Formats: sequence, structure tokens, C-alpha cells
Amino acid sequence: MNRLRQVRKQKRLTIKEVADEIGFSETRLHQYETEKREPRRETWLKLADYYDVPVAYLMGLPDGLVQHINKTQSMTFEELHEAVIQWANDRNMIKKDKLTALSQLAKVTEEHGKLSAGINKNDEEKIKDSLGDSLVTLIILAQDLDFDLLDCLNEAYNVIKDRKGKVIDGSYIKESDLHE
Repeated sequence: MNRLRQVRKQKRLTIKEVADEIGFSETRLHQYETEKREPRRETWLKLADYYDVPVAYLMGLPDGLVQHINKTQSMTFEELHEAVIQWANDRNMIKKDKLTALSQLAKVTEEHGKLSAGINKNDEEKIKDSLGDSLVTLIILAQDLDFDLLDCLNEAYNVIKDRKGKVIDGSYIKESDLHE
């Protein structure tokens, strides 16, 4: 659960005051506070900056993780992986059933569509955001299917690390496919 409402009330601000100050509608801010809508990365940054609190704290990450993030200011891929899983578990997003996995797969596809749009428009910010969001959705999907995405990545790398092939028109073609 995020801490948006809690922090706003601690600072004795109304939704209208915050919305006016940062340029959001009151409805949008209310949706963020009630978790009916998930803020994008740049929105989390803007809100954290406005409230003068760490993003991890505002997102509602566990206190131990918040302290760790504040201490290191940077996380390893493995730590981020675990933080995403914890975040999804805290929101009851990982249920390990087919229906939830299919719903999460739709999110993966949606993020890949946004990535494609970012690449087509040469929008560096959208590309970066979509790549990050794609990773988040894949981590959650893997957990829902009872896989560890890092294990999947390791297995995939072990398959490709000695692969031979050739780049044709910007795409890598493995050697076995060149002879067909």
C-alpha cells in the first residue's frame, strides 16, 4: 500500500492544494492515493520530490527495504528483482493461478506495445520507462507462474552464450537458421 495519502495528511495539505501545485487533476491524485491508478515512474519522482520523501518510502516499500535503498542509493538487479516481488506481494498481485497469469501477460504485452511506440517515435523517456515497466511485468508474471525470472535469464544465457550466427539487417540469425 502506498503512502501518498498518509504523507499528504501529515503535511496538512488538501488534495486540491497538491493537485494545483504539481499540475495534476484532483481526480487523478485521488486515484493514485486510493491505488485505483498506478503512478508512472516520473510521477512517483515528482510526488516524492514535492513531499520531500524518498520514492521507495512513498511507494510503501517495507521499512527495511526503504532504509536499505536510502543507505545505498542504488540497488543491484537482484535487489530490485526482490523489491518488485515484495511490492507485488504487498498488493496481492501474485496469486499463482492461470487467470492472474493471463492478466499479467496482458500487462506484459501492453508494456511491449508502449515500448514499440516509444521506439517508433524515438522517444527516449518512453523507451526507458517502457523497458523498466516491461521488466516489472515480466518479474511479476514469472512469480505468478512459479518461476524465478533470474533463473529463466540464466538458462537463456546458457543456451545462447556459445551460439554462432550472423547479424543480417540488424537482427541476429543463429547459424542453424542460416542453412535453411
